[in-house]
Amino acid sequence: MTKHLTILLFTVIFFSSCLDLEYSPNQAFDRNSPTDLNAINLAKLAKLDANSNNDTVRFILTGDTQRSYDQARDLIRIANRDYPELDFVLLNGDISDFGLRQEMEWVTKIYEDLRVPYITVIGNHDLVANSLNAYRHMFGELNFSFVYKNVKFICQDDNGREYHFNGEVPDLDWLAKELQTDNSVSAIVNIAHIPPSSGDFDRNLQQPYENLLNSNPKVVASLHSHENRQNVEYPTPNGVPFITSNAVTNREFLYVEIAKGKMLKYETIIY
Repeated sequence: MTKHLTILLFTVIFFSSCLDLEYSPNQAFDRNSPTDLNAINLAKLAKLDANSNNDTVRFILTGDTQRSYDQARDLIRIANRDYPELDFVLLNGDISDFGLRQEMEWVTKIYEDLRVPYITVIGNHDLVANSLNAYRHMFGELNFSFVYKNVKFICQDDNGREYHFNGEVPDLDWLAKELQTDNSVSAIVNIAHIPPSSGDFDRNLQQPYENLLNSNPKVVASLHSHENRQNVEYPTPNGVPFITSNAVTNREFLYVEIAKGKMLKYETIIY
């Protein structure tokens, strides 16, 4: 083998290997990282909707998976085994703990075993270090909505502290537009990681946020996580319930059923 050929071969091998190298623990993604998982799972959900013969929506709300990998595996096993009519799972923030891409990839690998689609919402831990870029690459937009069985789910970034309480998160103008629906939508569910009563929510936006959600009679619940405890609050008497699910690390999740414009059930499941 000639000297020039040897150098060329070494160069090709070196640069090919570099595609798999991690230059920093804060690297947002590599060529093997999954992409647009929310869009992929929402497409699966749309197919289920088109083939559905009932109008009851059944889903699990869970959050704060951060480093609780064994507990997450058990959750997936229970969801697959005990909820044969389950439509989807909402993973409501703090997919990671330290904002690392590798953490998100570990969690997505676990959730691949779900027999139903899962949708993620961004949490405050998913905004530290370089994780915003990793989250966007792997999951997609921070604010989005979808309709399933005539129920509209509004998912948003409300992690105000991570934006230094700049008055722009949550985006109330965007939320107000999303709350405007036609008659095909029978109910609305709001989903965001931080409950508005938390100190990590922008205090100047708490009252407008709660008022906005209570202004539309189709809103049946606002669902949150973050607090590592189960809680229900009614900021407006007889208004929208603001329900917080416990964390995966505490082996609890929230099971919800909605039909005919009403929330029929929300139940904390301990496993």
